[in-house]
Amino acid sequence: MSPRYYLISTIIVIALTLTISFWKEKKTVKDISIVFCQVVILWTFLLGAVFGLTELLVYLGIAQSGFIIQGEDLK
Repeated sequence: MSPRYYLISTIIVIALTLTISFWKEKKTVKDISIVFCQVVILWTFLLGAVFGLTELLVYLGIAQSGFIIQGEDLK
């Protein structure tokens, strides 16, 4: 994967962590780190669900193997 995807994922996780921490009025480092871990677990679950769904659709013959366009394929 391209480093660009890792950078975008990091920005999304940090933005969600700060937004949820502000929304729930978390002030201590311990509370914010708990929110960070929850966001990382949720982000991992969502990405796994999307990739799992695409593999299931390919396996069932509903979608083609290029269902998720790779960044390298666009060039």
